[in-house]
Amino acid sequence: MTSGLDALRALDRPIAFGHYGLVNDISGVTTWLHGLLAYLHAEGVPLVVRSHHIGAGIEDSSLVGQLRTMGVAVELVQRGPSMEQDIRDTLDFLERHRPAMFLPQCLNEMYIAAGIAGAQGLPWLLTMHSDDPDYWEIARHTLPERCGGRLVCVSQHLAERCRQEGLAAEPVVIPYGVEVPLDSAVFKADPFTVIYSGRLVEEQKRFGLVVETMVHACRSDHRLRFKVLGQGPAEVEARRVVEEAGLNARIHFLGRLDPGQVGQELLEGQALILMSDYEGLPVSMLEAMAAGVVPVVRATESGIPELVVEGATGILVGDDPIAAAGRIVQLANDQVRWERCSQGARELITKRYSNHSSYEQWVALIAGSASLATWSGGPLVPKHIEVPPLGSRLAKGYRAIPVNDSISTRIGRLLGFFRQS
Repeated sequence: MTSGLDALRALDRPIAFGHYGLVNDISGVTTWLHGLLAYLHAEGVPLVVRSHHIGAGIEDSSLVGQLRTMGVAVELVQRGPSMEQDIRDTLDFLERHRPAMFLPQCLNEMYIAAGIAGAQGLPWLLTMHSDDPDYWEIARHTLPERCGGRLVCVSQHLAERCRQEGLAAEPVVIPYGVEVPLDSAVFKADPFTVIYSGRLVEEQKRFGLVVETMVHACRSDHRLRFKVLGQGPAEVEARRVVEEAGLNARIHFLGRLDPGQVGQELLEGQALILMSDYEGLPVSMLEAMAAGVVPVVRATESGIPELVVEGATGILVGDDPIAAAGRIVQLANDQVRWERCSQGARELITKRYSNHSSYEQWVALIAGSASLATWSGGPLVPKHIEVPPLGSRLAKGYRAIPVNDSISTRIGRLLGFFRQS
């Protein structure tokens, strides 16, 4: 890795990253990106970041404050009402900073801008963080390998699907990495504490299904306790369900916690529950396994089966909340199985999914890609940009502005859009 870092430190141009901003964002991608940027900055790699803030509260935009405190250059702007304008502004950002390469995350306007710049010789990477339909749509739209880019996947499952669909001939697989704590969770039967850590949303995370499982498990074994770490729009309904079930004393909502607090809660727990419809390589699960917390998770087609081997590193369940609750109760009453899974999970993360291993692979890829740059500066913004139609998945988050609106009406609509987003 030293040679890769030396090559990046010697660059006379920065490595550019792009991401979204939200207030109190706790997504796995944001957590991963913060760790990678902090590592690269600490190692003396020149960086510049562009963040498109979504919604109100731009002054409290996630990630930005932490990066600026570290000394990382960040351009924070409100995401615009027009996708075309955001693409142009992203290209202008690249023109001004003349980076050696570009690593956009999560935002389709940035991926499209990257493809335009890549066709002119600026290397870029599209990272497939999960099985989210948005990633597949933008990968099909941009086809990175045809316009100066590479496609990076966080799991072998994602890479194999990319090959099968013809999205990339040589996708790169770099799993997330997490810090392995010195301490490890220990078995405790009373209470046996199960943790949910992540966004409280229905799409993807199926938080309602998580709560159903919690309720059934509590009714089956009085020693079980659940802790919910995180926040999101599904919380109100979840609290109502828990209250009606009379389980407020056993299912606790702790809200958004900082990383240190999350780590401490994990060390005090025994299991982690995850019932998502799709995932890539869940950071919350990696963190739990690193702490010796046993994952009880749905066996979705994702990176999860690469991590969880039934009865060896965790427990795999289906989407039936009653059956899933039964597996949690069984685990709580089988200390031998719990200890086997806890030790196996911790050993797996230590050997294959540590921060060091992940960062080493990212440094090598970034250094190798940056060395292939043929663009050294000059105009990137074309006269015409083909923009996905409004209403399509690629243009999600953008709305039409009637052409006959007065200027004052347009401004009012835009302000309303930002307040409601």
